[in-house]
Amino acid sequence: MRKQVKLPNRTKPTPTNTDSAFYFFVKDQGTGAGKVAVIVLKIIELILTTIYGVMLGIFTPIIIWNGNLVDEAVANDPSAVCWLITSVVYIIGLFVLMLGHSKTAAVIHIIAAAGTITTYSLYRKLFEGYETSGPTASYMPCLFITVITVAVMLIINVPKWIEKRIERDSEQAQSILEVRGKK
Repeated sequence: MRKQVKLPNRTKPTPTNTDSAFYFFVKDQGTGAGKVAVIVLKIIELILTTIYGVMLGIFTPIIIWNGNLVDEAVANDPSAVCWLITSVVYIIGLFVLMLGHSKTAAVIHIIAAAGTITTYSLYRKLFEGYETSGPTASYMPCLFITVITVAVMLIINVPKWIEKRIERDSEQAQSILEVRGKK
């Protein structure tokens, strides 16, 4: 028969402040008031990307291709393809931002902003001579997504950059004791 061994009672670990705090997808949200600003900006960006990236950015080009709502020359133009690809890049950038890689997300969204401007120029050429400039109001607000991403990246990283700079400057500065010892 086996001998029964009594193990000491172990208590559950108490949650720390980081375990009980509210995090929106990732823990690196900045510090202080910046944390609140980052969370609010991420929620706004999530809403804008859902509206302009998914709803208008994916479904509208598909409707332009498959629906009989527009002229055939407009449906066959590559501007809708550029719009669709740009919208997908915005969605990818949002996922990268939510995973906590704000610098990479900012680069992705800057590339997507260049795609948005390319889409704008393609539609301007397509609708040259007409009163309308195409569906500009449906894709140009995506530029605000890029601005929000860059703002989030700066709010998170500027305090870190300042702290690293202060550390580097303090390492380079001579100590008062060293200066007095040399005399």
